Amino acid sequence: MNQTTQRTHRTQRFNRFGSEQLWNIRFKDPAIGKGFSPNVSIHQSRRIPIFKSSNFQIIKSFSLPRASAVKIVQVLFIQLFILVSSAYGQNPDGSRVNWMTIEEAVKASKQQPRPVLLDFYTDWCGWCKRMMSTTYADENVANYINKNFYPVKFNAEGKDTVMFQGKKYVPVSDAPRTTHPLAAELLQGKMMYPTTLFMNNYDVTKDEFPFKLIVPGYLDQKKLEPFLVYTLENVYRSTPAEEFNQTFEKAFYDTTVNALVQKIWKQPREVFDGNFESDKKRLVFIHTTWCNSCRVMERGVFTDPLLSTVFDTFVLVDFNPEIQDPLFWNGALFQRQAEDRFPFHPLSLELTRKNFVLPSVVILDEQDNIIDAIPFYLPPVLMKDILTFYGNDIHKQKSWADFRKELGR
Repeated sequence: MNQTTQRTHRTQRFNRFGSEQLWNIRFKDPAIGKGFSPNVSIHQSRRIPIFKSSNFQIIKSFSLPRASAVKIVQVLFIQLFILVSSAYGQNPDGSRVNWMTIEEAVKASKQQPRPVLLDFYTDWCGWCKRMMSTTYADENVANYINKNFYPVKFNAEGKDTVMFQGKKYVPVSDAPRTTHPLAAELLQGKMMYPTTLFMNNYDVTKDEFPFKLIVPGYLDQKKLEPFLVYTLENVYRSTPAEEFNQTFEKAFYDTTVNALVQKIWKQPREVFDGNFESDKKRLVFIHTTWCNSCRVMERGVFTDPLLSTVFDTFVLVDFNPEIQDPLFWNGALFQRQAEDRFPFHPLSLELTRKNFVLPSVVILDEQDNIIDAIPFYLPPVLMKDILTFYGNDIHKQKSWADFRKELGR
């Protein structure tokens, strides 16, 4: 991968994957067969409740898949924004986002899936104009959105007929300040401007977006950042938005966690050297520096005091799959080769049971056998339960569902 590059007051990382969503990157060995999923015992398929607050809400529930320093103040949003080779021009409204129609966004989602960001505005809304000329005018914000989202600017009082998810939406009146029926439906009748709607995981067969998150009000850059990561990196699979925002704030802006991050982890070359011995289980955290939800886990979750009492039964391994070190595991040598089509260390693929997702947590027993491999972001409470469940060998006595039920989760 390319090296970290300094640009103005932020640290950016270029990558060679173009517009692919690296933070969600999966690699499934074709030899396993299409539709393969790991045998992960931790997460049972279940419905996640609708998370609500006074500021925003997830308006549709979804299924949770199985398994389921730097100067932080100066470097406002490390590794989040991926710069592209050419600069985007400024629109008449002052923004630098490449806005499209909602029909164009849905069509593009069918061809190359990405999340959709909808900005609902009106012609008379001053804060809407301000958000265009400030938040969306920021070059890094615009580049990130242009690269990873299909952005839609929708006039909530517009007079255009719109097709969306197989339904035609016709304006009810030519009179000014009349709400467009599509805006009324998507915002559930709560007409506040500006409002941002995040949608993800477009289902081609059902012609719908299973995930929708409404965030009303003006969002400056700092407020917008966690919602972009929350949507793009599938954090919503396990965590309420409000909780993630708080952990995100700690991870990116709290300098007091720097020392904690560096002292609790061992490197893979120390543990997978063929000679390492310990009577503890291993917790292997697989992540990269450019994966933002990984960073929130590293700096916000693993440094949470809630976890301090459950770390004693584990050797913590900080595994960046971009490393080049030769590693030994279960008597076999794993080493990156120039001809490998998998772009990361082969041991990371083996530990994740050939279902590579960033971030991932792998639990190994005292003999280095895989107990579980858990993909995607995990919040502090869930992480504590996982480490307790495996660290105390509760998994040998009862099911995960029974264990969580006893905890009242």
